[in-house]
Parts: sequence; structure tokens; C-alpha cells
Amino acid sequence: MEIPLFAPEKSRRLTLTPVGDATPSNGWQAATGLSDAEKRELKEGLIAAVVGVGVDDAASQLLIQRLSTNPDALEPVIQLSLSDPARLAALHSTGLLDTPESGALDTVALLTAEALATPFAAVSLLDDSRELIIGRNVVHGDGERVRPAKLSIGTFTVVSGIPFIVEDATAHPLLANHPLVLSGEVGAYAGVPIFSDDDDAVGSLFSWDTRPLNWSGGQILVLQDMADLASAKIFRRPI
Repeated sequence: MEIPLFAPEKSRRLTLTPVGDATPSNGWQAATGLSDAEKRELKEGLIAAVVGVGVDDAASQLLIQRLSTNPDALEPVIQLSLSDPARLAALHSTGLLDTPESGALDTVALLTAEALATPFAAVSLLDDSRELIIGRNVVHGDGERVRPAKLSIGTFTVVSGIPFIVEDATAHPLLANHPLVLSGEVGAYAGVPIFSDDDDAVGSLFSWDTRPLNWSGGQILVLQDMADLASAKIFRRPI
């Protein structure tokens, strides 16, 4: 099945800054011990794994090999991406990090789940250490609203800046060993980044099921449109 990952008006988001140029090289190496080539290789592998089979299988396979010997290989790259000052400034400008859940964003999640015919949908923001659920269609499981960033599947969406569409989470290289997948809570997952006015990914709108699911192109387009609606509400833009 061919899934359109980007609507035409979002095509500019395919232009990704080379990882080695994101921050000064000496800062990266001091914080991670990685060379420019290693950090670029890890980020390219992450993006390839998020996009899926057929785009850059060599980069994806190289990442899988790295993760097989070091399950935490991506952590330094993820952490530095989440800690980007411009991204965090955009996130804090929302004023939503330490507030109760938003009724308006609960509605976005509810409409998303109804439109996609999935049992669960949620809107989350992600800072450098935690994911905050600010909208959801139902209280699921123990109803937790905050979880460590390391346990957030949305981290892959935010760091890559592209939709993360997974039909069978148990077979996906980034998710097969994830606690939410191993517990049976997540069997299929579809997440789209939520962008600030300056195209910083501050969170995601995502939907999931406890069983594998064949996502259709129409479902992904709807998810993208609903993510734009969520972004407009979060950054108080006219709809």
C-alpha cells in the first residue's frame, strides 16, 4: 500500500537541515562523543526508519545494526534534537506545559479518532525530558498524562519532523521492543508532527490501536489536517 506521507502544502517540511549543521560541531562532540559522520549517520537512519521501507533501506539497516549492539545508540541524537533552543522557545511560548488538559484539544483528539475510526487519539507536547498529553479522546489505561520522553513514541515523530506511520508495531525496528508495544497497548500507530509558526516540531497528534492496522492514504491525510487544526489551537492562530 502506498501512503502519501505529505500533502502538497507541507512539502517544504521534507527539506531537513543536515544533522552536522544543526549545532556547532564542537558542541555536538562534547555532548555526545560522536563525530559529525556518526551523528549524521544516526539521524539519517532514524529518518529512514520512520519513513519506512524503500526510501533509504541502507541507512535504515545500518541503524538497526547499531541498535542491535547498543539499544541506546539513538539517545544522544534524540536528546540534542529535543534540547534545541529554538524548538524549546516555541514550545514554552504555548503556555501549555504546566496547565490542565485543553477541552479544545480533547475535541481535536475525539474528532480524529472518529474520522479515522480508531479507538484512541491524543495530542501531546514534548520538551527535552517529558511528553505531556494535552488532549485525548478517552482516558486510556491508567490515564497518565505525563511520561518520560524516553517512553514516548511521539519522540520519533518530533525528532524526524515527519509522519510516523506503523501498521504492525511488533515488526517495526524502532518499536518492536518498546514497552507500550510489549505490553500490548500499541499494535498500530500513526503520528504527525505539530509545528510552530517557524516550523519547529513541538509535539504530535497521534492515533493508535491495540492491534495491527492497515492505514489508508485517506486516514493519513485526515490526520495531517487535524494536526494543522491542533497547531492552530495551540499557537492561537485563526482557523
